[in-house]
Amino acid sequence: MRRPDPLAVLAAEQPEVSGVQAEKLLKDYYGLDATVNSLVSERDRNYHATDSAGSQYVLKIANSAEPEEVTDFQVQALLYVDQAIAESAIPIKTPKIVRTIDDECSFRYVLPNSTNIVRLVTYIPGRILEETAASPKFALNFGIYLAWLDRALRGFDHRGSGHSLLWDMQQAPQLRDLSQYIAEPGAAKNVTEALDDFERYALPAYLEMRAQVIHNDMNLDNVLVDPSNHNQPAGIIDFGDMLKAPLITDVAIASSYLRPADGNPLALIGEFISGYHSVTALSLDEVDLIFELIQARLCASIAIPDWRVSLRGSEDPYLAARGTGQGSARNFLSRLRDIPRAYARSLFRQVCASAEQHFA
Repeated sequence: MRRPDPLAVLAAEQPEVSGVQAEKLLKDYYGLDATVNSLVSERDRNYHATDSAGSQYVLKIANSAEPEEVTDFQVQALLYVDQAIAESAIPIKTPKIVRTIDDECSFRYVLPNSTNIVRLVTYIPGRILEETAASPKFALNFGIYLAWLDRALRGFDHRGSGHSLLWDMQQAPQLRDLSQYIAEPGAAKNVTEALDDFERYALPAYLEMRAQVIHNDMNLDNVLVDPSNHNQPAGIIDFGDMLKAPLITDVAIASSYLRPADGNPLALIGEFISGYHSVTALSLDEVDLIFELIQARLCASIAIPDWRVSLRGSEDPYLAARGTGQGSARNFLSRLRDIPRAYARSLFRQVCASAEQHFA
């Protein structure tokens, strides 16, 4: 598969598909009489659809810069997970692929200036957990939930799983090229130093860790919470950044979004790792990488949005929807830079040892 420039994929304009066009697609290809509302997306055009019976869906029109193999990779991954959930009684919810009238999982939609792949998935009800509302119990259950997803993905592969993605932690050193766009000098300094540490202490061993297809974007916008129990995840959504990478990447990415406003910055992360480890045991080599990998993800969360501002301006709907997330990433990275590496590694090892005793 040809690997496009990951910067070009994110820089490409979203498909120009109106709500009226989206509703016609739903009628023509799925036989659905539905109304739609636009959803914010980093690079695709997405619509939340509700049909006349009240059933809900998400219509996804992929960016034309994304190779078709990558879109098919995402479709086949959801089908694989759905089968694993059914066959192995895996206790998670993920979107399901909805087939067209012609029994297709996706189809090509030709626009005046592009050809885009369209697919429809089921909508999972739930609410987004506000970043500051994450409790220790939620962090623990979140770790368990993600571990079950990764277990559902175990054994799956696809020719599109090695695609180029700016959010790919395996390519984190390339973020140096974006550091010039970081608006705050202090944040730029922290990003540079964190990337130095990533390359020095983590990168060689990281690339040798066990790998599989992972979600790769487990931020708090992509885990839904049970409205009746804010400590319990209700589903995982948005599989658009999936790729094949070291498994420990998923742990680090999710951990990077558990950012308590005060107290021990690693407290929620420790609970999360404990939950994950109780389902899928992490090796000591993997555990010792987590601290640097968390910081590498924070570097991406800081550098990529600032680079995007240089392309599309601060009024970009995607950036506006992120709210205070980027500022939170800057603050959290700054707090982590003050923590000795040895302390973090020791803490995470202790957390895993305690989980082994508690969940035995």
